[in-house]
Amino acid sequence: MKLLVSSDCFKELVLGNPSSRRSVSNAIESLTKKNHIFVLALSSLDSVLEKESDPLTREIIWTQSKNLFLDFLPIRKEEISLAIRLSSSKNLEWKEWLEIATASLADLDGILCTNPKWKEQNLVKILLAQEIDLDGVA
Repeated sequence: MKLLVSSDCFKELVLGNPSSRRSVSNAIESLTKKNHIFVLALSSLDSVLEKESDPLTREIIWTQSKNLFLDFLPIRKEEISLAIRLSSSKNLEWKEWLEIATASLADLDGILCTNPKWKEQNLVKILLAQEIDLDGVA
């Protein structure tokens, strides 16, 4: 499976408290053992890097991200157009619809996230990091 890591999930992995970091890290590790691969939207990486003032820490985040993720997906006009249509449903925020549109148009198998409200949509498969057991099964 090829999964998009949601921006919130990525922020938890990099900037979250130790418990939430461990939960996301364990989920990624378990899924990697089952041959799942991960991609990240460039906007998610940018939002974490912009919060970091230390250039060395930014470099470490960038280097480790390049090692963890197979690819970085740009936000194109097609994703924005689809997200605008999807966002008429008020159950998710704009950035969440944008990530769903990105995953859908990139033909990914799903999204790894931490917030259960993502499951309210049915366009892409949602895996919750906290529901991944150590055998990599959601």
